[in-house]
Amino acid sequence: MTGRSGNALLLAALFGLYVLTGKVGLSVAFVHASATAVWPPTGIALAAFLTLGYECWPAIFAGAFVVNISTAGSVATSLGIATGNTLEGLLGAYLVNRFGTGVRTFERAQDVFKFAGLAAVLSTIVGATTGVASLSLAGHAAWADWGRIWLTWWLGDMTGALIVAPLLILWIQNPRPDLVRRRPLEAACLCLVTILVGLAVFGEGVVFFGLRTFLLTFFCTLPLLWAAFRFRQREAAVLIAVLSGIAIWAMLRGSGPFAGVTANESLLLLQSFMGTVSVMILSAAALVEERRRVERDREDLLAREQAARAEAEGAGRAKDEFLAMLGYELRNPLAIIISAVSVLDRIESQEDFAVRARGAIRHQITHLSRLVDDLLDVAHVASGKIVLSCQPLNLATSVQRCVSVLAGTGRLERHIVDVQAEPAWAHADPTRLDQIVSNLLANAAKYTPPGGTIRVRVRGEGDEAVVRVADTGIGIPVGLLPRIFDLFVQGERGLDRAKQEGLGVGLTLVRRLVGLHGGRVEASSDGPGRGSEFVVRLPRIAPAPAEDVARPPASQRHRILIVDDNPAARQMLRLTLELAGDEVEVAEDGHRALDLAESGWPEVVLIDT
Repeated sequence: MTGRSGNALLLAALFGLYVLTGKVGLSVAFVHASATAVWPPTGIALAAFLTLGYECWPAIFAGAFVVNISTAGSVATSLGIATGNTLEGLLGAYLVNRFGTGVRTFERAQDVFKFAGLAAVLSTIVGATTGVASLSLAGHAAWADWGRIWLTWWLGDMTGALIVAPLLILWIQNPRPDLVRRRPLEAACLCLVTILVGLAVFGEGVVFFGLRTFLLTFFCTLPLLWAAFRFRQREAAVLIAVLSGIAIWAMLRGSGPFAGVTANESLLLLQSFMGTVSVMILSAAALVEERRRVERDREDLLAREQAARAEAEGAGRAKDEFLAMLGYELRNPLAIIISAVSVLDRIESQEDFAVRARGAIRHQITHLSRLVDDLLDVAHVASGKIVLSCQPLNLATSVQRCVSVLAGTGRLERHIVDVQAEPAWAHADPTRLDQIVSNLLANAAKYTPPGGTIRVRVRGEGDEAVVRVADTGIGIPVGLLPRIFDLFVQGERGLDRAKQEGLGVGLTLVRRLVGLHGGRVEASSDGPGRGSEFVVRLPRIAPAPAEDVARPPASQRHRILIVDDNPAARQMLRLTLELAGDEVEVAEDGHRALDLAESGWPEVVLIDT
């Protein structure tokens, strides 16, 4: 079927539907043959203009002309009425498109009210005024009856727009009854209850019990609210139309709370009530649908957030695994180079330039090894691979030992180091605690010019054991303080970058290790050039009882077993230990190592992990 023939069939179907419903509506015309309080064609015209476009106006115009010319009046009055009916539909659709959301006008409650005001109340004034004026000017209606005819005409057009147009638009947009298929039993019960309530309220049911009152009409809203909350607007619109049909049928038989003095007055009251109910139920259903959309959007957002988080966590794990692999691959050759330099140091009668060259090599290799160790530790902490071996520790002893070790390397020789350590005990891992203090001291030394002061304080403060490391160095900018513990973040560097080595992982490692101990670390500074202070706070415990520990006698010579699958590392470490006077055996795999260990020969076993 071609597009042109398809459009022709669509227009023909629209024309036929308009004529059929128009004839049905005029069958209950009481004040005039051309004016009725039941006029579904207005809703059909509005739905057509909003869903098909303004181009379908010829079918609407022709349908309106045929309905009126075959009912009463003349060709002139039928043309006038057809013009008014077509214009009111075009105006209503234009206003909804211009000031509302067009065909999506029932998706939000505020747009439902816009549709009711613009398309149902305002635009229908055009059709009613044009129609009654055409009849009156042609002498087919008395001017004295203008008010009654106009009100009936306008109210019929308005209720047609409020009841029929939503029904058609909603089902044209989405003709698949998804929720009905998912809840067929509930849908069947809802339809049955709606019909029974309609017959009871508008039929003979309540009259039988002597309960004929307007208040009972509000019972019919209960199944409509059921449809609005449990299903969608489409199902609610269907039930509104069904209930309206039952009410009109019952009223024409003289039943229901709206049965009054005249049939037309009864229809006017009934249509006013059903129009109001339609707006109320459709707006309630729109609110429910808006909430459903918000929940769906929230679920989609949550799913995207979870996917993004999983992706970020995967990238983080990949980064940590890469750092661990990189550190492991770098550590072996670095160990070999360090061992080789140690061997060369034992050779006597060397040239002075060779000694200085080895010193430079040793310094740089030591620095590189320290960087690799920090990277590995950060990766291990992030991946949860570090397991603490905690025991009662006196922080004063640990801090003094770290200061002595660092001073022995010459890294503090150009600074004034002021240490005041009072006994303060905490449950901590000795190795990791040394790492925390050493990193803080190294950081202070790195950013404090020669001659500057580094102050170290240890004391108990309430239920916390506190270590403070302060310096008179370059300080920390205020904007950097919140990020000072982030990975790869460093303070401002001077022009001589070579004197401030590092990757910016030391403070990150401090924060994570302190966190593993259940403590916290803080940084403060008065700004650039004003120095800085780092404070570590750990949960404080009672001092541990003193214990006498028997020290093994020193031995001049050890039997050492080296287990390493790297031949170069294995042989270089063996050479270094043998030069120190130890007796060494090597094993390249676990089986050989177990055989030697079970023999009881080694006193010390060095295993590469």
